[in-house]
Amino acid sequence: MPPYVLRTALLRGHLALPIPSAMRVRYTHRRPSTLPIFSLEGKVCVVTGASQGLGQQILAAFARSGAHGAVVDLELDSAKHSVEGMQAEVKEAGLPEANLRPYECDTSDEQAVKSTFKQIVQDSESPAEEYSYEDWKKMLEVNIDGTFLFARETGKHMIEKGIKGAIIMVSSMSGRIVNKPQKQSAYNTSKAAVAHLMKSLASEWGEHGIRVNAMSPGYIDTPANQDEEMKELSKEWLKMIPLGRIAKPEEFRGTAVWLASDASSYVTGSEIIVDGGYTIW
Repeated sequence: MPPYVLRTALLRGHLALPIPSAMRVRYTHRRPSTLPIFSLEGKVCVVTGASQGLGQQILAAFARSGAHGAVVDLELDSAKHSVEGMQAEVKEAGLPEANLRPYECDTSDEQAVKSTFKQIVQDSESPAEEYSYEDWKKMLEVNIDGTFLFARETGKHMIEKGIKGAIIMVSSMSGRIVNKPQKQSAYNTSKAAVAHLMKSLASEWGEHGIRVNAMSPGYIDTPANQDEEMKELSKEWLKMIPLGRIAKPEEFRGTAVWLASDASSYVTGSEIIVDGGYTIW
């Protein structure tokens, strides 16, 4: 997970490939083939009223698309029953077991909603001793395996065609430091691996005129940060950011263009940390 969200967003491995040549890419998934942007693997989806009707159908769609799920209902037994039904449906479809948790909450009660949401956040930030092996494998498969596989095919194509260019991987400052107070050992490990993979490929492909670098973002202001729980976490983060603010998404455009252009023609094997100074301490 990127450090700026729970364990939700973010599992996607990123690779920017500024090369002027058409490529045929074949994606393989354990789940039914779909456009990558529609995958919910690694995301936490909160569904209220999930024991019947539309809520139940939305939960089913999320679970079958790979999401972790917080199943919220007025009665805990109903939420548990819904989880059992979803697990059976996922199993019947031949998909990996869904990570679903039942929660009891009267959504008309403000304090109950705040308490339940706080619990969902805590459950989503699993400490290492409670992190399931399946979640661990999924994190590494997407962030490391996915990055390697795409980079390998890209490098092979560029070498065969004699194309000189740049490959930009997206790691994270979490690959260099351990974020606090959130617990995200799997994500940190996966992003550290991406940064080292970048250096390894840069050393191998430099002779072919292929530059490989990584951009490692810090905390980013996204809609996922707007709830009260994340705002509280943001206060802790801000104390550690010398610039005193969280980055806007568009502030990473310049770094990406620089790494892709000839302006960085002698830069390879470098990890560019864009974090407002967070990691200097």
